[in-house]
Order: sequence, then structure tokens, then C-alpha cells
Amino acid sequence: MRASRPLRLSTRLAIDNAVLGGLLFVLFAVMLLGLLRMHGMISDIRDSRLSTVDAEEALHRAAWGIEVALRHGEGACADDPANASPMEKIGAARENFATVFASTASQTPESLRSVVERYRALADRALADPGCAFLLAPGTEAQRLALDEELTNAWIDRLQELHSDIDAREDDARRAGTVTAALGIAVAFLALVAAAFIARTTARSVAAPIAMLAKEAMRLGEGDFSPLPRVSGPTEIEELRRDLDRLRERLMEIDQLKQSFLANVSHELRSPLGRLREALSLVADGTCGPVTPTQTRVLSLASRACEREVRIVDALLDMSRLRAGLPTKRETACDVDRVIASALSDEALDAQERGIKVELVADGTAPLLDIDSALVERAIANLVRNAVSVSRPSTRVDVVRRVTGTEDGERVVVIDVIDRGPGMPEAIRMQAFRPFLAVSVSAGRPGGIGLGLAFAREVARAHGGELRLVSSSEEGTTMRLELPVTTTRARSAA
Repeated sequence: MRASRPLRLSTRLAIDNAVLGGLLFVLFAVMLLGLLRMHGMISDIRDSRLSTVDAEEALHRAAWGIEVALRHGEGACADDPANASPMEKIGAARENFATVFASTASQTPESLRSVVERYRALADRALADPGCAFLLAPGTEAQRLALDEELTNAWIDRLQELHSDIDAREDDARRAGTVTAALGIAVAFLALVAAAFIARTTARSVAAPIAMLAKEAMRLGEGDFSPLPRVSGPTEIEELRRDLDRLRERLMEIDQLKQSFLANVSHELRSPLGRLREALSLVADGTCGPVTPTQTRVLSLASRACEREVRIVDALLDMSRLRAGLPTKRETACDVDRVIASALSDEALDAQERGIKVELVADGTAPLLDIDSALVERAIANLVRNAVSVSRPSTRVDVVRRVTGTEDGERVVVIDVIDRGPGMPEAIRMQAFRPFLAVSVSAGRPGGIGLGLAFAREVARAHGGELRLVSSSEEGTTMRLELPVTTTRARSAA
């Protein structure tokens, strides 16, 4: 099955924004539905409840108008029984009641209608009897008072019923508001969680592979051209990795061309330098005739310069061979202390000229190693040469050899070279083992060509070991060469 192609970063961001927008839309919809529901409840109270209250109030006023007309008529009749004006007021109140009752009777409850209709009946009886006889009758006032009490009780009961209904609707609206608020908070919390999750996953999908590629780019800058690991992420990250891999391949080709060029140049220089060394040796031995003391000193300087150039050429050739992955010429059962002593002997003359004392401190007996003794000797000589060149005059360089164990139970021969120089500058500590990094760390001593540490590390790694910077300060620098204790039998088993 074909693997799915990763999304582009722009597409992924669009999807993430769409998800967040959808959650915000859901939040808005929930809040809107809640508000609409509450608005519907309020509208229902206003339309279906308060409108009936208006009708009932109008009917109550009309009935009470009859009561007021009857009361005023009774007072007027008591003053003048022949006065006919009270009947006119009662008739007007009765006509107004009939008009209001016709328009509001369908909207009022039966309990209220039965009471107000009795007011109309009372008005009809007052208008039917001649003069003020009905109004002044002993039972008329009692009927009016009884109707007043019934009307008041009916109106109070109706108001209480309406109040209870409104309270119930308020409770429904309050519950609807609570549910809407709870849903809104839940959706908002979900949106925040989704936003945090999307932001975290998007950042991790971009930041993690970019950090890995940045680390790989630094590794390429340090000269390690091993294949890049696979990375996952948006399409842009994949494209960046492919571009970086093409750069790696190009840098590897350039490095191979450089190594090939250096190897060819070194090989071409080796033969004439060898003949020059032989010629200087013959002249110094007097084979070509007597040599004066002045000529002897000049020949000594020329021989030393020639030996230095031979060492550089040998280092270039060995570096090319080691970087090409060619096997080392290992010897079985080599005495590492003898190799160290030989390296110190090679550097004794330069140390004496600078007034530097080189001391070897061997802790216990070293095991016999299977190593390329020539390469290891030159690596140790390079470390000692660097230490001598940076140490202050009349000081010493310590070479400490000991045997330690690792967490895996393996034994390692550790060789520490400790100088008494000003320390390595902070800016170059991370790049100290890069080839051709030549930096002067001691006043009056120019830097070399930058092959000593790089060559020593290549030799250590070719033997399965490592060369590392242990410490560096104003009191001096400690370089540590580690060589694993391996035998031919152990390597064969591996």
C-alpha cells in the first residue's frame, strides 16, 4: 500500500483553523439557540399571559364602573328620591360593560366572567325598577358588597395564578439560561483544549524535525557526511530534508575530491622530500666532504625542517587513508608504554629547546594492545608537540597513562596529555578537532596547519577509541586519548 503523502504546512494550518472555526461556530450556535429559547419564553409570557391580563383588567374596570355608578346612584337617591340622573349613569356604565364584555369575554376565565355578569344583572334590575326603589332597598347594598368581595377575591386569585405561571416560566427561562451557559462553557473549554492540542501538535510537527535538521546541518558542518535520518512532518520539512541531503552529497563529493587531491599532492611530495632527507643526511655525515661547524648547524636546521615537512606529508596521507575507511595495520601484543616512550623521545629535542620538561606517569602495568603502533605513536607525538608548543617556558607537560573500566565491563587504556598553557579559547573548543583549524593560543607561537588534533582523533576512532577535550582553563588543557583493550581473538569473535 502506498504511504500517504504528508500535508503541506499551509494546508495543515488551514485545517486546524477550520476546526477551531467550527468549534467557535458551535459555541455561537449554542449561545444563539439559548437566547432564542429565552426570548421565546418571554414572548410567550407577554403574548399569551400578559395580553389576557389586559383583557381581564378591562373587564374588571367595566364591572367596577357599574359598582361605582350604583354606589353614586344610591347616594343621589338618598338625597332626592325623584332624581333621575343616577339611572343615566347606571345605564352608561351598563352599556360600557356590555361593549367591553363582548370584546374580552373569550379571553377571561369563567370564574371572573360569572362574577362580572352578576354586576350586569344588578345594573339591569336597577334600570328595570322605577325610580330609586331598587337602589334604596335594604338588600341592594348587601348584594353589592358581596359582589365586591367576590370580584376582589376572583381578581386576587387570578393575579396569584398569573404570578405562579410567570414564576414557572421564569424558572424555565433560568434553567434554559443555565443549560446554555453550561453548554457554552463546555464548548469554550473544548475549543481551548483543541486549540492547545492543535498548537502543540503543529509546533511539535514543525519544531522537532527542524531542530533535528538543524542538528544534522551542524554535523555536516563538522565534516560528518553520514546519511541523514528520516523525518516526519509537513511537505515543506520533507523538501528541506531533501535539499539538505543533496547538500550533504555535494559536500561529500567535494570532501572526497579534497582528500584525493591532498593524497595525490602528499604522495607527489613524499618522494622528493625523501630524497632531500637522504641528501641532507649524506652531506651531514661528511660523505660529500668535510663539513664546517657553521654548515653543520645549517644542515641541522634544514634536516629538522625537512623532517617537519615529512611528518606533515605522512599525516596527510594517513588522514586520507583513515577517512577512506582503509583498515589499520595492527600489530598484536604491542606494549603501549613503549609506544608512548618512543613518541616522547621524538619530541624531546623541541621540548628541551623551549625549556619544557615532559614527564610520563604510568599507573600500574598496561595490557598489551592490538594497535597500529606507528599511527598511535604519531598521534601521541602530535598531542605532546601541541602541549609543548603552548606551555609556558620552564614548565612541564605531564603524560599520564592508566587503565580504567567502562560501564559495559570493558577495559580502556587512557592517556592524558596535560599542558601548562593559557588554555584553549572558548570560541574554538567545539571545533578543536576540525582539520586545518590553525589557531595560535600562545603568544609568539604561530599556529600550525591544524592537523595534529584531527589526525590524533582519526587514529583513536580507527582503533575504536576516542580523543576528547577533558578540560581547558588558564592553568592548562587536558587532552584524553582512549584506546580500548582488544585482542585479535575478541575482534574475530566480533
